Amino acid sequence: MNRSRKLRYFFWALTQGQRSDRSCPSCTSLRVCTVRRKFLVTALLECQNCGLRFRFPKDTDTRSRHFYEGDYEQGFTTDLPSDEQLKEMLNCRFKNTVKDYQAYITVLDAIGVGPGSTILDFGCSWGYGSWQLREAGFKVYSYEVNKNRAEFARRKLRCSIVGDDLVSDPIDCLFSAHVLEHLTDPNLLWRIAERVLSPNGVVVCFLPNGDSRLEAEYGSRQYHQLWGQVHPLLVGPSAAVFMAKRHAYIPVVHTSPYDLQLLRANTPSDHLFGQELLLIARKAIQGGSMLS
Repeated sequence: MNRSRKLRYFFWALTQGQRSDRSCPSCTSLRVCTVRRKFLVTALLECQNCGLRFRFPKDTDTRSRHFYEGDYEQGFTTDLPSDEQLKEMLNCRFKNTVKDYQAYITVLDAIGVGPGSTILDFGCSWGYGSWQLREAGFKVYSYEVNKNRAEFARRKLRCSIVGDDLVSDPIDCLFSAHVLEHLTDPNLLWRIAERVLSPNGVVVCFLPNGDSRLEAEYGSRQYHQLWGQVHPLLVGPSAAVFMAKRHAYIPVVHTSPYDLQLLRANTPSDHLFGQELLLIARKAIQGGSMLS
């Protein structure tokens, strides 16, 4: 975070005061407690109802959209490469780069989302993931809130960029890689799923594992770097499961490294201490009955 942006964030938080809305952005419960303070004027709160940890003060949707359309910087994720850099990445198909999607493609295949499936890459940045998914045989639609990155993805990587209307035909998979933790309202993802998924479609989300038990393993400093202006949400397995069930989806959670055998069997993992969290969720209602 550059100095001027950091100062703007600090003074914004200062002006919000302690009377700002403290309700959980996922389930709206007011039963929250303070876990940790940062910069004196921001805090990590935990919902006692659903387990979601979130930054206080909370952003408005308008402020968050403005931030991601303009100020958001995250190295490789947001920096648009030069033509020469892009050529090198495409030549190696992003292999062994920090945005190599082969592990994600392998997971998709293991859960039955294979080549030929239609995917909405929600939060595609400048298209590095969408390109790899398309090259792997998927039909990919891409959504990105930042206009410059979306245009780069469309022009340089030939991504099928969609606007806020998203897609008109049902899709097989709503895919997001490290996006959910950026949302001020995590329910947005599930509202989009309702709009775009086919009856047998699946939500697949990769995100940092915000399990509170990891603080003891990683250390307080490293754990609390996971939340702040850029990441207003800190989602652990229990919170991910809660929000999926709340929207009538059957969730299965795993953490890295992923056990492909468990994924193929649609079996939840007992080991949830990996750094990356994977949420797989399918609609719970089929033919008018609730699946167990």
